[in-house]
Amino acid sequence: MKFDAVVAVRRGGSFVCDAFCRHFPQDRYGERFDVTLQRPSTKHKNATMSSILKGLPISLLNLLRITESIFLSFRRKIKGRGLAPEILLPDGLVSILQRSATPHILVIDDAIDSGDTLFAIVAALKGINPNAEIRIAVMTETTSHPRIHADYSLYRNKTLIRFPWSNDYKSH
Repeated sequence: MKFDAVVAVRRGGSFVCDAFCRHFPQDRYGERFDVTLQRPSTKHKNATMSSILKGLPISLLNLLRITESIFLSFRRKIKGRGLAPEILLPDGLVSILQRSATPHILVIDDAIDSGDTLFAIVAALKGINPNAEIRIAVMTETTSHPRIHADYSLYRNKTLIRFPWSNDYKSH
């Protein structure tokens, strides 16, 4: 399939998208765009947590990752779906959506946890052009029942990956 645009979800999706773009000819994916979805408190929280997490042993980091995944799954069962941040789409992407009857868009992220963020991005794209053909590519789906599933993924079995850009990443 040829895509009119590829959309990377910052931050992790940008790294995955960069790798994708290096390995596929540009005439297969058209223009590349980034969508940033970061709440104001996230940057400060990430800097603080990253310094704490880097000091912990890998066995404890693994336990924290698994516990977080279980907690998020449990919380979704109790509270339902969360609200994703508002999506601001780049003007060039909006233009592609508006000028094509059925644009083909590939959205790339590193992982699907709850699926709320990708669901919000797809809804924003469809809000501009309901006929858009949107596909999602990720490295992994980390929970059993995300709000939205990837069309392309390396893992669909709740595999947790510690990416080099993750707050708890440690080089060995």
